[in-house]
Amino acid sequence: MATTSTPALGEQERLNALKRYHMLGTNAEQSFQSTAELVAHIFRVPMAMITLVDADEVFFDFRFGIDRSRAPREESLCAITILSEEVNVIEDTLKHPLAATKPAVCGELAVRFYAGAPLITPDGYRIGTVCLADTQPRTFSHQDKLILKGIATNVMEQLELRLTNLMEAEKQATITEQLLNSNLKLQASEQRFQNILDTMAEGVAIVGLTGNVVYTNAMAQRILGIPKTIIDSRSLHDKHWQNTNLDGTPLRDEDHPISIMFRTRQPIYDYEIAVSHPDKQQIYVSINAAPIFDSQTGQLTGGITTFTDITARRKLMEQKDEFINVASHELKTPVTSLKVSMQILNRMKDNPNPDVMSKMISQADKSLDKLTRLIKDLLDSNRISQGQLHLRKSSFAIGDLIADSYNHIKAAGTHEVIVQGETNLVVLADEQQIDQVLVNLMNNAVKYAPESKAIYINVTQEENMARISVQDRGVGIHPDKLRFLFDRYYRADYSGYQFSGLGLGLFICSEIIKKHGGQIGVESELDQGSTFWFTLPLNQLR
Repeated sequence: MATTSTPALGEQERLNALKRYHMLGTNAEQSFQSTAELVAHIFRVPMAMITLVDADEVFFDFRFGIDRSRAPREESLCAITILSEEVNVIEDTLKHPLAATKPAVCGELAVRFYAGAPLITPDGYRIGTVCLADTQPRTFSHQDKLILKGIATNVMEQLELRLTNLMEAEKQATITEQLLNSNLKLQASEQRFQNILDTMAEGVAIVGLTGNVVYTNAMAQRILGIPKTIIDSRSLHDKHWQNTNLDGTPLRDEDHPISIMFRTRQPIYDYEIAVSHPDKQQIYVSINAAPIFDSQTGQLTGGITTFTDITARRKLMEQKDEFINVASHELKTPVTSLKVSMQILNRMKDNPNPDVMSKMISQADKSLDKLTRLIKDLLDSNRISQGQLHLRKSSFAIGDLIADSYNHIKAAGTHEVIVQGETNLVVLADEQQIDQVLVNLMNNAVKYAPESKAIYINVTQEENMARISVQDRGVGIHPDKLRFLFDRYYRADYSGYQFSGLGLGLFICSEIIKKHGGQIGVESELDQGSTFWFTLPLNQLR
């Protein structure tokens, strides 16, 4: 049996997996630091960390409420967490046989509660944790475990994305440097070389030793929004650039990644800064830089940099952070309501009031239903991320499924459901998952069109596909927001109306339909309503 001090079988492979992320001893990634702070905020604890477990030490460069950045592995509670794929919860460390003697427990930190979720790589190695600690014993619910596990999954996705970017950056820097050396030696191939640079997805720039810009490709000019005639006349430290750090503070000339590269004569990878656009819009770029040496003398002659616009990527990270906040709020709201209902019922056990008891039981039932839906959305989203959305296809009439899926709306009595078209069409699909799509779209129609008394469902045949649409006469959706509706974590306010939710429903619907080989879309007009539609393959073997 593996212990916290004895490396488990396959430990060397685990360490190799850890090292490939190039994260040990670095604190340059602001998004990971923000996540650690967010964990502390969500669970209301004084300490939270993202840790990486090396052979002899545990690194926690991304931390909240703790001064030190590493600890011996045998002293760390995180070394216990990576022994299992499950969330590790120690509600009272003094009662835990492995934890009670740890310095973090009996020392200055006085940790009495600990919870950690392992960071699991795609190939199954547990390289670290997302964890939190308190100085008081406390309980940790199943919902808390789900939230912490989801955060760990998001952190692992960020690590994978960063690794992909690093590998691509190294590859692109190598390719670009080789191309530049070839250009210096072979002037005859200049046009071909220029064509390659101009078709690259990354911006490329060459700078001299004084910081003067010698060359930029078309993508560099496009990213920075500056024409070649202007950009090639500027210096790296020109005041017009208005470079800033990710925290908004001005970037000093000596801290620019190219300045660091010249000073150290070493390549720089994945260095992120903010740059002000000519239209005053701020963009974020990830910069890679490498020195250029004279092939004959070995003298440093300049530098080459490649950079990409990561504004969209950072927006996704911000949406993930917002999602974690929203998920915490949305999960805790029904739990709080349920707790209140139970407390009222408990106070009435000796003097029951049937009317009040019935109301409290009904409220508790609604809270449980909402909690169940939220957890199901979280689990479905996680299954989609891991490619575990499996289909159990069968042949069924789409009209029968539609009739079953709106019974809850009929029972509520707020809206009439009008079904039109070729409802006898038979499709080949996963009936349970398509029911989930229909219920989601109809619930949205009810939610966003409360004043509309009818919901229209129409079924038509388009070649070998069935097209099902759900139409409401509600407030409609602004055209600028339509293209984001099926994105994960996107929560739009419909023409100024704010509604609760995780921002996962339409994303899950979209993934289900894509898995079936169909399409999904929306048409909307402000103050006229919206029509959500999707297609499914017909059963051709009938």
